[in-house]
Amino acid sequence: MALIDLEHLRRIVGNDPEVLKQILEIFTRIAPKDIEALTNAAAEGNHDQVSFYSHKLKSAAGAIGYNSAYDDFKELETLAKNLADIDVIQQKVKLMSQDCAACMVDIERIRKEL
Repeated sequence: MALIDLEHLRRIVGNDPEVLKQILEIFTRIAPKDIEALTNAAAEGNHDQVSFYSHKLKSAAGAIGYNSAYDDFKELETLAKNLADIDVIQQKVKLMSQDCAACMVDIERIRKEL
């Protein structure tokens, strides 16, 4: 099952395969670094940084049509802003990290098919 809604991305940037590949490549290059920073922020109990990286990843996920992650990062951002229990945040970050790893596989498949 695809994690990325490619039609959403096409509605935003058009149907040029090279442009689509570039945008997806940018996401795959930047998102893992942001996930790592988010994981570190959660491990440190830094709610402000968790909120910052959740917001950043939420925006990126929404832009490429990674809709499930958009919703999850939005929830995580809210948890961090509300200073939720850090254990809850850490568990959510762990799940998001795993989900994003699966998404990278989906993106690679899509890029090859374009």
